[in-house]
Amino acid sequence: MAGFGSYDRVMDTLDGCLSSRDYVCGKRFTMADVYVGAAVDWGLQFETMPARDSFAAYAKRLRARDAYKRSTGAAGG
Repeated sequence: MAGFGSYDRVMDTLDGCLSSRDYVCGKRFTMADVYVGAAVDWGLQFETMPARDSFAAYAKRLRARDAYKRSTGAAGG
């Protein structure tokens, strides 16, 4: 057995993490947010993860970042 747990436990754990802080490591955006944020953003857009309030709020914070806007062409320039 390579792992243990379940998809639901992972979603509950991630929900708990993102419900209590702005970013994965607290108040500061870190490289962890590039990785986790990409998964959350993609998961919400393609409905491969549940649409929980904490996930939507986290994705909204990430999408508001200038670097995100530049990377997606949403910066308007």
